[in-house]
Amino acid sequence: MDKCNDSSLELYVHSNTNPWDLSKIRLIYRRLGFGISNEKAEVLLNKTPDELIDQIIVEAKSLPLTSAPVWGFWNNAEINNSGYTQGYYKKLWQKQAFSNFLSDGFRERLTLFWSNHFVTEYYDYNQSQYLYQYHSRLQQYSLGNFKEFVSAIGLEPAMLKYLSGYSNKKKAPNENYARELYELFTLGEGNGYTSTDITETSRALTGYNKYSNGNGSVIIFNQNTFDNGEKTIFGKTGNWGYQDVVDILFQEKKELIANFICEKLYKYFISPVLNKEITSELASTFISNNFELIPVYNQLFKSEHFFDLKSSNVLIKSPIDLFVFIQNDFEFVFPENFQKNHTDYLRARCIEMGQEIFKPVDVAGWQENQDWISTGTLPMRWEFIDYILNRHLAGNKEQFRTFIKSLVGNDEKDPKVIVDKLKEYMFCKYDIKDEERIDAINIFKGDIPDNYFEDGTWTLNYENVPNQVFKLMSYFISLPEFQLK
Repeated sequence: MDKCNDSSLELYVHSNTNPWDLSKIRLIYRRLGFGISNEKAEVLLNKTPDELIDQIIVEAKSLPLTSAPVWGFWNNAEINNSGYTQGYYKKLWQKQAFSNFLSDGFRERLTLFWSNHFVTEYYDYNQSQYLYQYHSRLQQYSLGNFKEFVSAIGLEPAMLKYLSGYSNKKKAPNENYARELYELFTLGEGNGYTSTDITETSRALTGYNKYSNGNGSVIIFNQNTFDNGEKTIFGKTGNWGYQDVVDILFQEKKELIANFICEKLYKYFISPVLNKEITSELASTFISNNFELIPVYNQLFKSEHFFDLKSSNVLIKSPIDLFVFIQNDFEFVFPENFQKNHTDYLRARCIEMGQEIFKPVDVAGWQENQDWISTGTLPMRWEFIDYILNRHLAGNKEQFRTFIKSLVGNDEKDPKVIVDKLKEYMFCKYDIKDEERIDAINIFKGDIPDNYFEDGTWTLNYENVPNQVFKLMSYFISLPEFQLK
């Protein structure tokens, strides 16, 4: 974060120095969604920032959960008898997640965020029905109450299997989930709990190790494996069970929880460098609203701080961002023979670049930002996006002409104007270097004689315009600043 971003959490309002314009709308949809086309963004200019954020949140909150697949609650025997493997259904649901990213905006942005907070690693439990159920729970609570979220997610079969809750019994207690509940999910490492708290909490979390309907079905409580003795957690003694742990945690550690979660939200949506004054204010809002998430989202995303230009180019696109932005920003159509497979292509390429949906690198999740970029993954980013654009060009090159006309107007003839407007569209706030701008203009012109641009021979109806736009986009994608959102 630029240290000069000292803007407050006061409501952002239009000003001459920081106007409400298309770049602000694109900022909203880069951070809160997965991109937006120029045409759709222009329509939203008639709303105030406050109204638009309200609309985004209300639409996300009212969005139905993704429909359960027929196999979503099958047990393992039913999966095995279906003629398909667990891996087949897992892949189907990963592709479904990409379809959601492309269409469902803020709700799926939050679902992705929370999947990297309440982490499970698919291959550790390897049951596709549990993957669906876990994903659905993330959707359900991503705009809900965080205390209820914590309570619900810990009983998801994917979580019970991943962090050993399923094997946590009174005669063989397992501390894995208790430790991560505090360290990663609510308090932060070493922050407000002791090893004794973990041990006692693990005893209170025993008993969730019975299948409701055969191996691979929903996991339910088993009184026989529950530790029925007294436990002392954060100084409170009693015959505590699962929900008691959550209640005591949020009663005794509310300030620590609120600050930990608001800091994580800040680092994901605003900047990798914390502003403690801002996160403390957000934490107060979180507590005063009994851990409802929407008031925090509202306060942060409507604020002067969120819209401060100095923080508009400090986050690095994840692999998922990179691919989904390209689709949503340009809305190009793939050729028919690729259309049905494009979500699988996106999924596979993201895996190669280190982001397999529902399978973060470890229980602490992807660390985001600089961790996305390496000498190995950066060339992949260029290569894979160039391939996507090539597919679009092969499918219907005229859509490149249609797009550039929608951006600059039908009658624009100045390559410099076209280059500048496309740069503004494809990048965050970015002052392009003079030599890069000259290169961009020359790439756009290609082999077309200069006098064609001077005497009116060249227009946006010129035969080669789709290829010109494609080459200019390919050049911009190769610039380091394109990786920012």
